[in-house]
Amino acid sequence: MHIVFATVELATANNASGGLASFTANMARIFAENGHKVTVLVAATKDEKLKFDENIAVETTYIKKSVWDAFDRAAKFLAFGGNKKNLDLRKFFISVYKSRQVRKKIQEINRVEKIDIVHYCDWNALAYRADKKIPFVVRVSSFMNIWEGANLPEGNIEYAKNKLSIRDKWIVYVLKKSRYIIFPSKLLAEIGKKELGLNATVIESPFRLDIKDWDYSLYQSNGAGKRYIIHYGNMRYFKGTHIVALTVKKILEKYPDIYLVLVGRSEALLDEKGEKVRADELIKKNAGEFSDRVICMGSLPREQLYPFIQNAEICFLPSRIENLSNACIEAMAMGKIVVATNGASYEQLIDDRVSGFLCERDNPESFLKAIYEALNMSKEEKDKMILKASERIKLLNPDTIYRKYFNYYNKVIKEWYR
Repeated sequence: MHIVFATVELATANNASGGLASFTANMARIFAENGHKVTVLVAATKDEKLKFDENIAVETTYIKKSVWDAFDRAAKFLAFGGNKKNLDLRKFFISVYKSRQVRKKIQEINRVEKIDIVHYCDWNALAYRADKKIPFVVRVSSFMNIWEGANLPEGNIEYAKNKLSIRDKWIVYVLKKSRYIIFPSKLLAEIGKKELGLNATVIESPFRLDIKDWDYSLYQSNGAGKRYIIHYGNMRYFKGTHIVALTVKKILEKYPDIYLVLVGRSEALLDEKGEKVRADELIKKNAGEFSDRVICMGSLPREQLYPFIQNAEICFLPSRIENLSNACIEAMAMGKIVVATNGASYEQLIDDRVSGFLCERDNPESFLKAIYEALNMSKEEKDKMILKASERIKLLNPDTIYRKYFNYYNKVIKEWYR
């Protein structure tokens, strides 16, 4: 089978990447290892040389400066000076343009070696101009109106209560025209069915823990010998970083030997005066006299992040909503105790107080209670929880997920040509 993964990002060795990029890399490698011809097509916004596995072809497209300038002029004219609408229109133009580039590139690849199926693995509507002669599936990793609503200070994860942008409406249009849609998360699949009437299939994402290229240098100089809780990912309201800011002082005050390690890019949060402050700076400020026990590492590639996760006491993940959290999967696979949010998709991975802890969304006291309980667990209790977490993550092993995807692709191909 020749499969093309069309995406907007790909995890490479020197790139601090998110869940979509990791998913693409994992899937490409798993199918290549099982003897399939794999091409990864990355629709980037800028010209970049991606170094990936030698046995996997990587094709790229990007937006030239002249095209960017044309989008900017058109967006400004049509938005009549409104900055938010201007940005919305520009994103819409970019997405439409990328879908056109992807269609053209896929047709070029297909002329050289016949493509059996295309997997569009992002929410960017790259499938808008999909060549209907080639079978394809679309994987939905988020609903951007919910993600943006969840990233506001007040936060709201209800689909109907979060306004759709022009691009969001266009993506919904593309999804409704697609016959085969995959969700990794049961929560998002249910939203897709209920709100949009989508024909949703749930297939979880594969996970493998590769330790051969880990870089321990930053961990040795910043984390080694310390007992700490870690919060990682882009630090923002959507990821529940405000909960970390609201709980940090009480945790550090109650446990004098505990540190807090922060890894990820900081966005702005509001302080008690309603002023914007960088997330890591707000957490240190809120820690008060214990601020010297808050360690801020900034964004790290996985090779440097993993040693910090591996040696943490607790992984603190209070996100308001997730897809199928890669951060949670990584932590559970490394035998870590995860404290996360109930009703945010973590419940698909965690059985509360059996394989981790689930807390009430946006409730600092609920998270404090779980963290205190986790820190006070006996070794026997920890070992039992870690074992249960490990058993759950084994269900995501590459062989199992490969077989599910392979069977699904074959089903799509057979039905496509009927």
